[in-house]
Amino acid sequence: MQTRKPGCGPGVHEAAWRESKTAIFLRATHESFAFDPQPDLPKCFAHPLKTAAETPLDLNLAADPEPIATPAIERQILFRTGLATLKNSDEFGRQTAAAADARGFFSAAVQAYVCDGQAYNWTIHRRHFASFEPILDFMHASEHIHNAARALSESGKHWAELCWQGDVSKVLTDMEEHISRLTPPAAPENEPEHIWCVLKREHGYLKNNRERMDYPRYRREGLPITSSPVESWVKQLNQRVKGSEKFWNDSENAEAILHLRTAWLGDDEELMEHLKNRPGHPHARPREETQLSMAA
Repeated sequence: MQTRKPGCGPGVHEAAWRESKTAIFLRATHESFAFDPQPDLPKCFAHPLKTAAETPLDLNLAADPEPIATPAIERQILFRTGLATLKNSDEFGRQTAAAADARGFFSAAVQAYVCDGQAYNWTIHRRHFASFEPILDFMHASEHIHNAARALSESGKHWAELCWQGDVSKVLTDMEEHISRLTPPAAPENEPEHIWCVLKREHGYLKNNRERMDYPRYRREGLPITSSPVESWVKQLNQRVKGSEKFWNDSENAEAILHLRTAWLGDDEELMEHLKNRPGHPHARPREETQLSMAA
């Protein structure tokens, strides 16, 4: 979201983009399976997103066989709420843990912690959510796999299938063989898009997250494997707070609009409680100092 320095008069002063960190909390119906309910890679993950101009050039798109019918996994969302902040990752972690505790998530029978591969997300998991099953969002994993394959001018479908089936080790071995046959650039930091650099970077991403990519087991246990719900939440959050014409004072104002927007999107009564108890509301409870002065 865009911020500006407050107290400088009309107009926008010292404009800057600030990263907002977002978490959502979902309660959902749960069903486990004796077998993998969806062993075949969904067709949508077989190829990276392409522009209309690029699509006709990929002759393999039309050659893909129809996916085998598999049992539908129906997971009904029962409750959704969340939070967003401009604070650093340490404070974000504390806020997330406090919110999860207040909503009773630590007493849930089945617990899952799904996110992308950002290092601080896993630090938050270790510090505050160690009892939750850590899961790397498959969409992000697929994006990194296809990025590596694109650097080699190859299709990433096979690697995506291997990861979907839980064989990340084979993908890492294949990448290592490609890397061993390449000559690294003289100054890798100056050529981030060199094939060697791309493969090293994506190999490191998968290696660091391999313990959180046991997707067949997650599907058998009825756990989510994508962070689609939070991506949807962020879209709805940004409709109010993000835009080329929107600037928020880089102080309590920016933080307040994030809190207000997440309260509006949530399924709990947080927003109604705030409105009912805000100063000036006819039914608001007087603040403590007001009560004391009245008693005097």
